[in-house]
Amino acid sequence: MALELGDHVWYWNHKISFDLNIPRAAWFPDSNPSDPNDYRGHGKKIYNFVVHADEIARGRPHMSNDEGSFAWLNNNPGNITGRPGGPDFGQYPGKFNWHNFLIFPTWADGWYAIAKLLRSNLYKNLSILEAFKKYAPESDRNNPVAYANSVAAALGISVSTRIGDLDDSQMAVMQNKIQEVEGAIPGASLTWNSDEIPVEISDLLPGGGWNVGRPRALVRAGGAFTIDVSAPVDPSGFTQGHGGPGQGGHVGSNWYIRYGMDIGGTRGTPVYASFDGHVTKFKPHDPAQDTQKVYGAEIFMRSGNDMMGAFYTHLTDVPGSVFVGARVSRGDFLGTVHQRTGVPPHLHMALVEIIGGAPGGQYQGVDLYQFFMSLEASDPETVVPVQFWQDGSPPEPDWRLARLGVLHRSQVPDPGSAYATAASQAPEPASDYAIAASDS
Repeated sequence: MALELGDHVWYWNHKISFDLNIPRAAWFPDSNPSDPNDYRGHGKKIYNFVVHADEIARGRPHMSNDEGSFAWLNNNPGNITGRPGGPDFGQYPGKFNWHNFLIFPTWADGWYAIAKLLRSNLYKNLSILEAFKKYAPESDRNNPVAYANSVAAALGISVSTRIGDLDDSQMAVMQNKIQEVEGAIPGASLTWNSDEIPVEISDLLPGGGWNVGRPRALVRAGGAFTIDVSAPVDPSGFTQGHGGPGQGGHVGSNWYIRYGMDIGGTRGTPVYASFDGHVTKFKPHDPAQDTQKVYGAEIFMRSGNDMMGAFYTHLTDVPGSVFVGARVSRGDFLGTVHQRTGVPPHLHMALVEIIGGAPGGQYQGVDLYQFFMSLEASDPETVVPVQFWQDGSPPEPDWRLARLGVLHRSQVPDPGSAYATAASQAPEPASDYAIAASDS
């Protein structure tokens, strides 16, 4: 048989199983049938693999606090369960993991699913307290009262508030709080051709299709690096900034929301890739799924060294050249600004530095909002090298290397200063350096 997107596989000692639960009776016949955690001392050698279009996720979710929890493996931040033939919340159809957890194509799909579930007939007429008694019952060793109180406190409202009365921004806060309370422990994100995938599983992966063009894991030096960056919104339609990280709706634990930059552009304005990279996740625009806060196509992209990345959304007219695994060059067309009624048209873009590199590195959102505002407002044709330090320090644009012989206005020294005198007397750069700079 061939594995499909959304399939999960248990693995131990060259054995595999597609059962919802670890087949303890078959793998460990001398284990205690009354103890669901009795793996005869082999628990840390058992793994759960989940097949996604852009990765093979691996974890040990059956081990308390070990890497790769079910929420992370399944792209299911709300730990939503389901049944065959149940409602469509954007999950892989018919795919379930342990406890009937739904499995979603992307983390964003799982995040949206929390709102879809809470806005369904199952929950919309319940109070916040009633909803969490149903969502996280005490019978599953939860504390629904504490859960409801923490969500209501984050919203600044009463636990008696009806779920159906929450607006989209309040629902987003609830989604983030549920994601925080449920928790997710990252595991290993493996490329399709990784040597860490057991042959018993890799032999079942299709030879073509989803993994065509999937980039191989790169050898990373682990030190600082520089990426050439340019403005994403075409200057012909750029209007103004509508807020950066931590402003407006840019809150929560996810870097791609918390570190968002809203770069205004008139409806239909072209949007371009700000740096060279490859697409890791892609959700096409489906107008039927648009809400006031979540709308348009979504593109996740990483640099070639997998040490930084970006998230673009509120897009439409995305070309066919954009798909998971596609190589993208800086300046490539990604789509146009999509407008939602009542919301100023803009591109939502967020950047992240991956300290140590993906898949196992630390994802740290970065704030370059003012930098992009300067690019869009006065230097839209400029390519600026940005230094990422890989030590937790904020990245630093180097305007002086952006254009040969040209300083950005923020770098122009005061007249009469020592630096100004030295700069005015500096010789012209050599021609070979000029060629290198123009090609960078």
